[in-house]
Amino acid sequence: MSRSSVRVRRVAPGKREDRVRPWLFYFEATRMQVRWRNIIIISMLIPFVLWAEDGRSGFDFLRWDMGARPASMGGAFTAVSGDLYGLRYNPASLVGSHNRDVSFTYLNHLFDINSGFVGFNQSIGRFGLMGLGVFYTHYGEMRRTDITGENLGSFAPMDLAVTMAVADSLPGGFQYGVSLEYIYSRIDSYSSSAIAGGVGLIYHIPSQNMNLGLSVTNAGGALSSFVKVKEKLPLTYRLGVSKHLAHLPLLLNFDLIRYQYEESGKLGGFYWALGGEFTLSESVYLRWGYNSRGSEEKVGATSDRFAGVCFGLGFRFEGYQVDYGFNAFGVLGARHFLTATIPLSR
Repeated sequence: MSRSSVRVRRVAPGKREDRVRPWLFYFEATRMQVRWRNIIIISMLIPFVLWAEDGRSGFDFLRWDMGARPASMGGAFTAVSGDLYGLRYNPASLVGSHNRDVSFTYLNHLFDINSGFVGFNQSIGRFGLMGLGVFYTHYGEMRRTDITGENLGSFAPMDLAVTMAVADSLPGGFQYGVSLEYIYSRIDSYSSSAIAGGVGLIYHIPSQNMNLGLSVTNAGGALSSFVKVKEKLPLTYRLGVSKHLAHLPLLLNFDLIRYQYEESGKLGGFYWALGGEFTLSESVYLRWGYNSRGSEEKVGATSDRFAGVCFGLGFRFEGYQVDYGFNAFGVLGARHFLTATIPLSR
């Protein structure tokens, strides 16, 4: 759809009553509140989606898994609620997370790439819950040479993403979340920055103990370019389901993932992810997963048979939590995640 074919109609804000409403008007007022919240969410997302264009994208680190728990389940995390790491997958996931947790993740990536994340969430009263996160990647030291191959020293490329999200519950079993993200990348003396937004919904079905999730993330554009051409962001669409089994302590998650500028060779251009979390005890969790991107990155080596396979463990004690996650990348190696979450309030 071209930009010229999209019309955005401005809607004047409705009257807001902060005092206690009469009981006769309570249900109608609740319906109006839900309607206005939906309008606000859609209005915030439209500018970011219109910014996106056709072509290949940059800032690829925005597609990496973040956090040991979601990584060990193959990144199938769109419909999971109550987790700070929904900042990467679905901002609505913040709803239900423990108030005032601080979480740290170390990611030992392929080759000499290392990443770190620190995040924090905080209740903001009637506005729901706010999450803040900083994701940093260091690509190691690289040699700088001239056209003749003479050594001119070294440089260290890096990526940075700072994310803020707000999430809250809606009547009828819905949760929503909206995020805003500042992105910065540097290669030697060249740098680029961007701004992105995301929006997500989760619908809880109590009778089935199941969640349905939907999110759009990395919607936005570059503010500055490395040289002349501004890199596009990896606009991502996610649809997921998460279910607690009735007679087994197992959480099952399944996601369909579509990247605006990268299509899978199967399933109509969608990638998919499947993951599970088995509760061994009140304190110990066993996790496993698979992401279909692994099967499309195989090069024919023997070790490729495990590409896309994920697993991990989690330990929780009195609010403190430590998680480990493993992602197999076949002949390229593997990624290791270590996450520690500390409660600041009990």
